[in-house]
Amino acid sequence: MNQLYLNDKFFSLRAMQFFTLKTTQKLILCLLAGGMFFTSCSSSKRGTVARKGGASNKKVVELDTKTIDGFEMELEEPEETVEVVEPVKKESFSKAEKVITAARTYIGTPYKYGGTTRSGMDCSGLLINSFNAVKVNLPRSSAAQSQVGTPIKMHDLKPGDLVFFATGDKKKQITHVGLVTDVKSKDNIKFIHASSKLGVVETNLLAEYYQKRFRGARRVIE
Repeated sequence: MNQLYLNDKFFSLRAMQFFTLKTTQKLILCLLAGGMFFTSCSSSKRGTVARKGGASNKKVVELDTKTIDGFEMELEEPEETVEVVEPVKKESFSKAEKVITAARTYIGTPYKYGGTTRSGMDCSGLLINSFNAVKVNLPRSSAAQSQVGTPIKMHDLKPGDLVFFATGDKKKQITHVGLVTDVKSKDNIKFIHASSKLGVVETNLLAEYYQKRFRGARRVIE
């Protein structure tokens, strides 16, 4: 009877040890499985971050990237230096250029003795209107205008100077005036005037007709 009791107790103890061992093995397996799952999740997250970083790089091509602990990170763009360029100031027109520009607006205007408008004007009227652009008042006649300013030799002529002619019967009487517009060479000097036949035109001062009748020049503005 005692022997039977001891045998039952022995088998009960072995059964408990067996179940305890099985439980421990299951616990170890669970822990190992949990560790592997965690490692897998971490790897998956890192892969996702890397993929996100890659997608971002497609949109922002210019950004540099840096990898830290397996994570791809975008670096900030460097600040651009903006150079401020001041606009170049254009030099204002000289008084002579303003007068010449004003005179050229009348090219094609017909000649009219005593006229001062675009419907018709004479030589002195053209000069009066042109010099009004720089607020210089000239006398009404070409003879009176020949007394204004400083006398100039032909070889010293510059744009803006006045040139005078004797086109009538009296060789010394000033009857015509023009404005020098361009000095290209000693043989090519242009002036603008109101011709009695052609109206307001630009002509070569050294053309034979005007060269024979040239009587002097004056500089009214510098």
